[in-house]
Amino acid sequence: MAEVNTTQGAKIVNRTPKLLPHESFGRKRILAAKMPAAFAQLAINDTIFIGRVPSGSRFTLNSKVSCAAGTASSTIDIGIRSTATGTVIDADGLAASVNTNAAGQKDANTGALIASGAEYVTTEEVDVYATVTGAVLQANQALKFEIEYVND
Repeated sequence: MAEVNTTQGAKIVNRTPKLLPHESFGRKRILAAKMPAAFAQLAINDTIFIGRVPSGSRFTLNSKVSCAAGTASSTIDIGIRSTATGTVIDADGLAASVNTNAAGQKDANTGALIASGAEYVTTEEVDVYATVTGAVLQANQALKFEIEYVND
């Protein structure tokens, strides 16, 4: 029977190059953030700063958004931008069209940077942010983000 090594498996077998922390034995971290109790309605294309993730971090497939019921058709995208320059790396790279109109806990792992077998490792410190899409985000809507990544 044939066996194929993963990229990381090949590093183990060949003993070079060394596995990086985000590939093996790294620590899972969760960037946890929630909206303030009182805030004004957010228009389509308004953004929400969630937090920062250090260079050398790999985003996992376990990120979640939890929310109360909101405006019909409201959704959010979750992306990243350079902390240093503010340049958008991918506006919906972590999650695209997360449903915020129905109450519940939603997966936030559909973005092109991490979905369909893709892997993204930050090459610089990045800001994680959400963009309001679909419809306005209701004022004072309970909304919590848990963005998981592996580092050190």
